[in-house]
This record gives sequence, C-alpha cells and structure tokens, in this order.
Amino acid sequence: MKLLFAVTLPVLFAAAAAAEEKAAGPLKEHVRPLLEQYCFDCHNDKKQKGDVNMLTFADNPKLEDNRKAWEKIAELIESREMPPEKKPQPSDAQRDLLIHYIDGQLSKADCIGSKNPGKVTIRRLNKVEYKNTIRDLMGVHYEPDDFPNDEVGYGFDNIGDVLSLPPMLMEKYLAAADEIVHKAIVVNTPAKPAAKRLRGDQFESKAEWVKPLDSKALGMYREGEATAKFQFPSEGEYLFRVRAYADLAGLELPKLALRVSGKDVKIFEVGNGGRSATYEVKATLPAGSHPVSVAYLNNYVDENNPDPKLRGDRNVYVEYVEIQPPAGPAPAAPESQKRLITRLPEPGQEHEVAMEILGRFMAEAYRRPVEKPEVERVAKFVELAQKNGGPFLEGIQAAFQAVLCSPNFLFRWELDPANAQPGAPRELNDYEIASRLSYFLWSSKPDAELFALAAKGELHRPEVLQQQIARMVKDWKIRSLVDNFGGQWLQIRNIWDLDVDHDSFPRFKDNYKGLMKQETEMFLESVIKEDRPLTDLLAADYTFLNEELAGYYGIEGVQGKEFRRVALPKDSPRGGVLTMGSVLVSTSTPTRTSPVIRGKWILEQILGTPPPPPPPDVPPLGEQKQVNQTASLRQRLETHRARTECAGCHNRMDPLGFALENFDAAGGWRDQDGKFPIDASGKLTNGTAFSGPQELKEVLKKNKNFTRCLVEKMLTYALGRGLERFDKCTVDAIVAELPKHENRFSALVTGIVTSDPFLKRKADVAAN
Repeated sequence: MKLLFAVTLPVLFAAAAAAEEKAAGPLKEHVRPLLEQYCFDCHNDKKQKGDVNMLTFADNPKLEDNRKAWEKIAELIESREMPPEKKPQPSDAQRDLLIHYIDGQLSKADCIGSKNPGKVTIRRLNKVEYKNTIRDLMGVHYEPDDFPNDEVGYGFDNIGDVLSLPPMLMEKYLAAADEIVHKAIVVNTPAKPAAKRLRGDQFESKAEWVKPLDSKALGMYREGEATAKFQFPSEGEYLFRVRAYADLAGLELPKLALRVSGKDVKIFEVGNGGRSATYEVKATLPAGSHPVSVAYLNNYVDENNPDPKLRGDRNVYVEYVEIQPPAGPAPAAPESQKRLITRLPEPGQEHEVAMEILGRFMAEAYRRPVEKPEVERVAKFVELAQKNGGPFLEGIQAAFQAVLCSPNFLFRWELDPANAQPGAPRELNDYEIASRLSYFLWSSKPDAELFALAAKGELHRPEVLQQQIARMVKDWKIRSLVDNFGGQWLQIRNIWDLDVDHDSFPRFKDNYKGLMKQETEMFLESVIKEDRPLTDLLAADYTFLNEELAGYYGIEGVQGKEFRRVALPKDSPRGGVLTMGSVLVSTSTPTRTSPVIRGKWILEQILGTPPPPPPPDVPPLGEQKQVNQTASLRQRLETHRARTECAGCHNRMDPLGFALENFDAAGGWRDQDGKFPIDASGKLTNGTAFSGPQELKEVLKKNKNFTRCLVEKMLTYALGRGLERFDKCTVDAIVAELPKHENRFSALVTGIVTSDPFLKRKADVAAN
C-alpha cells in the first residue's frame, strides 16, 4: 500500500472542516430562533435550570470556547431529555438541525490546528490479554477461568474506564503468579519419593514369643526375629527409621538388630524404658525384593533377684520400620525455563546473574526499558531466598512472582513525562506505540521485533508501522483480533449460552453452535489475512463449512469433519456475516425469530445508528406458537408500528429484520413460518425497497454508514476508550481514505494505527 495516510490526513481534516463550515454557517441564523423558542425560558439570566445560563455563550460563534456546555446540550437534545416532557417539543427536523450545527462547529474546531487525540484511562489487562501475555512472556499456558468476568463498555471488554481491580481479583493474581512461575521454572532438586512404612504387625515370626499386639506394634518377649518383604525400587542409599520402645531390666539395654537379606545393618540399644523413640540408619542396597528383619538379641528375665535393679523382664516392642528410598533424578527443565534462565551463576556471581535475568525479564513484562534501581529492588527476593538457605532458582521464582503481581505488569501504563504540558497533546514514545499495536492486533505483549524497533526509535515512522501491520496480520496471533474484536462486534462470543428450543427446531443440535461460531471466525480471519474489501463482510461468495454444517444449511458437495473454504452457489442466500448461523441464532429468541432484534442488531452493529430504547409501557410480542394461531409475525408487529411512539423506530428496524425472515431462529432456511408464507420484503424510510437477504446485502453495501460504523467500532476497540465528539474528524478522514485503497482491511487498520488518537494522547492535568 502507498504511504498515503500520513500525507493525506491533514488535508482531509481541513477538507472535512471546510465542508462542515459550509454546511453549518448558514444554519446559525436558524439556530438562534430555536434556542429562543425552546431553551431560553429555563436557561437565562434570571432562571438557570441546571446552573446553565445559555445567554452567556449562545452568541459566541466559537462553540469550542464552551465545549462542555454545547456537548451536553447536543447530548440532551439527541436523547430527547430536553426540552422537558411537559414543555413544547421541537420537531425531528429541528432537533437534527441543532445537533448538526453543534457537531459541525465543534468538528471544525477539532479538525483544524492542534487536534485533541483524547486520553485513555490507565487500564489493567483483561482476562484474554492476561492469558495471552502470560503465554508469550512465560511460555506456559494458563487459563484464568476463575478470574471475575471483565466489565463491558462501548461494546468491548478492553475499555479502560470499566476495567477496575476488585480485591478478589488481586487475590487471584497472587495465586496465579505462584502457579505460573512454578510451571515455567523448576527448581533443580532431586525428586524425593515418599517413605514406605512397615507396621510392627506386618512382620512375621516363627517364634511364638514374637507376636503382634492390639496396638499394631510387634512384641518381642524373648530372643527372636520377625521378617517382612520389601521391594527396593532402585539401587541407592536408603534411610531406615525404626520406631521402638522397651521394658528395661538387668545391667544391659535391650539390643535390637535391623537386618536386610539376613545381614545386620545396625544394632540399636533401645534405652527409653516405656517411651517410644526413633532410631535411624542409612544403607546402600541393590534394587529388588529383599527381606527386612528386626531381631531381639539379649533377652533377660529374673523376677526374684534380691537386687531391685536387677529384678525384672526385659522386652522390646517395634511400632514400625519406615524406609525412605533414595532421591530420584532431578526433573528436566521445561522449555520455558531454558528461555527465561539463560545461565546459572558460579559461586559469587549470584547478584550479577540475577540482575541480568531480571533486567531482561522485567523489560519484557513491563513492556518498556527498566531502570537499574527497579531491578535492584526485585533482585532482593533472590538475596533473601539464598540467605534462608534456598537455591538460586528458588529466589528467581520469588522475584518473577513479584513482577507478575506488579502494577507495571498488570496495567498498561502511558505515563506522561515530567515536562509534559498538562492538557496538551503529546506523541507516544515507541514503546507505548508497540504496546498499543500489539494489544490491538494480538491482545498480547509486543514481540521481539516490535521491541527492537522501539529500541531503535523507528517504530513511529509511517512506513515502519505499515510493514509491521502487514507482518502482524499474517501471524497466527491475529486470531485474537478475530475472537475478541470480531466476537464482540458481531455479539457471537457467548453463543454457547444461548438457547434454541428443540421442540420448535428438531433438526438443530447443540453442537451446531460451535460449528456456526467456527464458520464465522474462519471467515473473519480470511478477510483479515487475505486483505479483502470490507464489503465482503456483508456479501461474500464463499464461506467455511464442514459436512455437518453444510448439510444443515442445505449446501451439497462438502464431506468430512474438517472445515474448509467452500464456494457458494450463485443463488445461495448465504455469504457474509448477516446470514451466518451464529448471527441468526444470536439475534433470535429460543422459539421464534425476531425481526425487531435482527433489525436493531443491523442498525447498531452494521450501520452504527442505534434506535432509542422502547417506551416502558409497550408489551412484549407473544411467543411463536401464539402468533401462529392468530396471525403471522409480520401482522403481529403491525400493532407496534400502529403506536405513534413506536412507529419511528419500528419503521427503521422491522424492514431490515423482515428481509432475514427466511432464516429461522436456529439459522436454517424456510419458506413458511408455520402456516404463513414468508414475506421478506421491506422498505427503508428513504423509500428504498428490497426483498430477501440478497437484496438487503446490496442495500447495506451501498450505505456509507457501514464503513463508518466499522471504523468507529474498531477505533474504539483499538484505543480502549469510547469515542468522543472530537474524534469525528479522525473517523471522517479514515472513512474518506478507504475507497482509495479499495476498502481493503489493511487500509482500515493502517488508518487507525497512523491516526492521532492512536499515536498521541492528551497529557494528564497533573503531569507525572
């Protein structure tokens, strides 16, 4: 693509401003009378409802001098909150006149001279961004399923204004960091197998005076031996722990031998008179099954000795023999560890190596260069672990956990420099641009190439940005744009949560939801990667199907479970997102279609002209079975259009929805709705007539609001904030530039990435 955006945007801004001035200039003589008629009675020198005196600024031709007041006025007029309900109301044409004038004058100010790029609220990574960033940073898969759901604003879940950090989420971050770090880095210590315990009653003896007790211990009342078989898993050094006690008598302590395969390992003196004690010994033994024995060696009995010290009966009691196998080989380091830990220190190099490892890791995690004092603070975790006797890698694990819980990682920061002029636009640095670009297209951190270009100070150059866009959309990670932008724009992300009534639609299977979603996602990915015209989103001659979904759609010649690109027959009503099962199911009720929901969806998601909410006292339409018994769904909706307060919106929504009525609520094709034939005809408020999905697509393709709507929604997603009135000139410029590039997808992305709102921000009122 030629480097046109950077050159033509200023020209387009000026042209847009001139057009607005030409259109708005003559309106001013008509605007003042409207303000006098509907506004000045409540907003004057004597009466100032809402603390607003419009007389103080109504005659100032520079509306930007009182921007907040005029923006609020336009908002209240557009939402019909003003004038109040009991006051005289302007006609729709008069409302449009006021809104157009205010928008035009403010746009003129916004598009000439220093433009306001807006400001994005500092925002945390949402669930998808966190998951992807951990994947690319740590090299491990982590699914944050138990994180709280992200709030949605302006249709997307990456909006800074709604991404709060509740205490519960911080607890989840702490637990996740621990799990992630121990997956990515394994401390290189030998595996310690569990000890095996042989209870006293598990030993067997031929001597009747060596026998088990009710306490499960082994009682040894005269010299004798008891044996148990044990499987030694490997050759090596074993640790034996013998737990025993004794009855003392005579001059000697009781002697107890531990034997393996008949050979003495150790002879213990059990000298604890009635209290249990543990006796340990290590022995190197071969692998295999070997008998383990305990033997009492020096029995003594003299109940009648005149010396009380020599009188008594000496016995030994064995509670258990515990055998600890030797440590196994150290676990192999995972691939993630090999990438994160480039070298291990020699003695005395621990601090140097820790600074090297952490400096590189923190820069990648924080998505910017890090200062030495920052790294020094985190390196103290390594020093602390070693002071407590832990190995070097254990300290690195603790340091990495601290980084993953840092606000510098969890939040996307765009800190204004100390010398930034509060409220003035400033250019983002290359690292900030890299972060915006990667989270826009990949929902993840910048990769090595973006970091390298940022380090060289080259990323902000228009030709470099275009090269990176071309590279990034070909990468497999572009699927995140499909899933996150596409899924939320088309509102199919949660299709699994939608119900389809199986009694009403017996052909439908629940697994079709996943198939339909996959069709849409693969189609969107093809439009992006193949750089196709944006109008293909509305009407394409191909889709992606497998045998099962193709059979449900009635498309022949597709075999096998794998999805593949399928050329659609010329007379096929399919093609484009409007007629995909995922959208059709998502815009229906469980038992019937809803022309109102489908029409509203087209107005909101395709044309960007959402209708106002319905009046609160309008009853909902009955379910499909009731409708079939009385009248067709189309006839039933006439009751809504018959009401004056409903007609305006339904005249816009219903015709669009009726054009899709041949598709039932489960996404299948039909010619009748119950006993009523489908009437898929409609007429727009401007008089344009059409019938069926094919003609509807052609009407929408010619509607300039489609590309404008797509620009607005993708710009919102890319910036992570809602669009303001001052963004209008940016949207206008991108929309005007698209036809010069055949409305290709790359032109849309390039227009957004090279725009002022993407490459700049308004400095905070109080600079950091």
